[in-house]
Amino acid sequence: MKTQMTTIAAAVALTMSAAAMAQTAPSWQFNGSRADIDSMGGSLYNGSAVGSDSQIEQNGNFNSTSVTQWGTQDSRIKQEGTSNKANVTQDDVVGQALTSPGNNYSSIDQDGFKNTAYVTQEGITNDSIVVQEGRFNMANVMQEGRLNDSWVQQEGWFNESNVVQDGELNDSYVKADGSFNRTYTTQTGDELDSDIILDGDFNYAAVTQTGYGHDSFISTNGNGNTHFVNQSGAFGGAGQHFSQILTTGSGNYNVVSQGN
Repeated sequence: MKTQMTTIAAAVALTMSAAAMAQTAPSWQFNGSRADIDSMGGSLYNGSAVGSDSQIEQNGNFNSTSVTQWGTQDSRIKQEGTSNKANVTQDDVVGQALTSPGNNYSSIDQDGFKNTAYVTQEGITNDSIVVQEGRFNMANVMQEGRLNDSWVQQEGWFNESNVVQDGELNDSYVKADGSFNRTYTTQTGDELDSDIILDGDFNYAAVTQTGYGHDSFISTNGNGNTHFVNQSGAFGGAGQHFSQILTTGSGNYNVVSQGN
């Protein structure tokens, strides 16, 4: 199983502490991945020495932001208020295959409620961080390529997260605090990791992994949570999948399906 994650040499700007992470008691397969994710830079990341940087900071209501970058780029967006929308699209070099440079970095930090974030990344070694606080937030992350990392952290009510990764050696991390959160993670490729931590009531998590050598970890703390994990091998190959689910409370039920 894979524990390698993309590490960005930057100060930690996210609110999750190491103590909070330790309380989830994940299996040893996730220890390296979670440590590396925690070291990823947040909205204060200074950018790389190559490519272009885009930095947008908004303070108010009803703001809308759209960023499109090609090649090796860095984008940082911070929004404060309500009804904000952020859209980031980062791709590798135009007209070239996914083996070309595409080391993009995207950070979206939203405070308030009714925020929407869309992130699309293609290439290799891309990183996406979405942090939302408040209610009625939605995050939609799509990554195509390999060695990509996605971190979605939501706090509040009625949050919804949708992460889609297609490629190899990709990692997805979702943490939701509050009630009525729904999480969807779909990964296609080889040696992919999905890490979901839900704290609250009436949370829903659905993980679909296709290929081989996948890890799925789900931890919930509350009542009325539902979990679905579907791991299958691609084209009849060996699955070599691992699934771990930890639940605390009452009314939880889990469905795990594994096959080659």
